[in-house]
Amino acid sequence: MNIQKPISTYKNGEFFSVYDTIVREVPFTIFVNGEEFATMVCSPFHFDELVVGFLLSEGVILFKTDMESLDIDEFRGFAYVQLKNKHQKKQSYYSKRFIGSCCGKSRQFYFENDVRTAKTSMTTASLSADQCIQLMKKLQDQSYLFKKTGGVHNAAICSTADIIVNRADIGRHNALDKLYGHCLLNHITVRDKMLVFSGRLSSEVLTKAAKMGVGIVLSKAAPTDLAIKLAEDLNITAVGFIRNCTFNVYSHSYRIKENEKGDTTMSSCNIDHSKDSVYEKLESQKQHLPSSLYNSCKKKLNEDLQQDKLNEVFHLLKKYDLADYDEKQARNKKLFYLVE
Repeated sequence: MNIQKPISTYKNGEFFSVYDTIVREVPFTIFVNGEEFATMVCSPFHFDELVVGFLLSEGVILFKTDMESLDIDEFRGFAYVQLKNKHQKKQSYYSKRFIGSCCGKSRQFYFENDVRTAKTSMTTASLSADQCIQLMKKLQDQSYLFKKTGGVHNAAICSTADIIVNRADIGRHNALDKLYGHCLLNHITVRDKMLVFSGRLSSEVLTKAAKMGVGIVLSKAAPTDLAIKLAEDLNITAVGFIRNCTFNVYSHSYRIKENEKGDTTMSSCNIDHSKDSVYEKLESQKQHLPSSLYNSCKKKLNEDLQQDKLNEVFHLLKKYDLADYDEKQARNKKLFYLVE
């Protein structure tokens, strides 16, 4: 599936000869009712999901039953789709730029078919702050092809607790279309699910999410201004920069809940925290800590601390201000032990 290639790598002032895993990229053409409809480049797997998701996203089909047949020629890179309704495909929809409004709002799309297929979210789903962080971590943990090659985007459909399905592709749109196709082919309802994505939240990504019907989109990267406008208009909660137990909510923030106030215990973040992030956490709790403990922690952070101790200090400081007296005393004892 991937290629092993000898390369020269430069590290610490020297060149080395190594073998690197290179992600594959192939051309892929979709024919609809015997006519060439679209050609794309993609990663060479899950072709059936890609075709179905792409045709769904473009508004060519609405249901699996709209297709009379779907045949994939992986060797040549062709897909042949026969629609039951021979007049269903309207090519003019897929290239005509359209800027319009809906219900008095300034909703902007680039293509007319986006207006027809993007849906305002009706989700009732919500997430806690910790769930946002955990879902992103699970996506990263399961991004096996990216870990090998560094050359693909990853996307997943999730419940509040876990990943249901994830897909990777060299093209971010392809990864999303594969998810969309998988959900249709496997009868997965996405209205109460979340989309977790490794890439930037562009307007095109938000439009894809709206077409799928999800109401919460999580990303480790930044959104664009148009993406935020679309998210606000389409009733989608857009969350970006999910990194090191922090994130930003850009639209419809009511769906992202604070962790339970009564839960002042250290949450299982399972992320290695940098010295800078521990220092920031220390400063945020300065007014709540005994001055002697604060000074000891600050002094210790100027020295080399093992990663496991950095993580433990971070979580002992996390939500320190919300802890009751007995909990604070227990944490103080642990912190003094770590930093003395």
